[in-house]
Amino acid sequence: MKPCRLATASCSAAQWKLKHRGNVTKAPVKLSDLFRYYHHGTPHQMAAIVELEAALLKIAPDALNRDQPWFKTWSQAGKQQDPPRKPKPSDPFSTRLTENFTLGEFALGQPARRFVAQHQVDTAIELAAFLEKVRTAFGGKRVTITSGYRPAAINRQVGGASASEHLYDAPNVGAVDFYIDGADINKVQAWCDREWPYSLGYGAPKGFVHLGIRQGRPRVRWDY
Repeated sequence: MKPCRLATASCSAAQWKLKHRGNVTKAPVKLSDLFRYYHHGTPHQMAAIVELEAALLKIAPDALNRDQPWFKTWSQAGKQQDPPRKPKPSDPFSTRLTENFTLGEFALGQPARRFVAQHQVDTAIELAAFLEKVRTAFGGKRVTITSGYRPAAINRQVGGASASEHLYDAPNVGAVDFYIDGADINKVQAWCDREWPYSLGYGAPKGFVHLGIRQGRPRVRWDY
């Protein structure tokens, strides 16, 4: 029987059963499993790869050639788009944190409220991701942010608490106040109360919901 090619469908199953000292393996190994548990440079795994290459080439001399379809598919991995770049504090306000929320919305469009540290942006991304869920739950209606990042001076001007989550003054600390256009604010607040595991201020009587994260990520609830 002539050697078959790795990529052709005409190869019979019998041709691809590798023999070990005269015994046909009863449980074929998937290459995907081998790659999953491969550790670069491990001597016994490197030796096994050499043995596998030799066995494959003995059965199908052209199997590992670069002109084979599998190699073309494999090489596409390096041509895929790089993961989206994480937004930075200095990026334009139009930069999207998530599909429907921008960097500028957390600053209310005011340069004086621009984030100054990467950890602040990272926390805003987490809050924006939850706002996406709220938005979806209420029919995709527009979410309006009424307060996001408040630098210390602005926080004092607006009468914010000295330890306000809006200060974003440490990693994993931050807050956003918002409402949904055309949605019952009490229903929005109730939904967030069920779904948001961290801090939440019951601001519905004043027309907004406060979502926050504070150090240690405790579940906290309070009235305004």
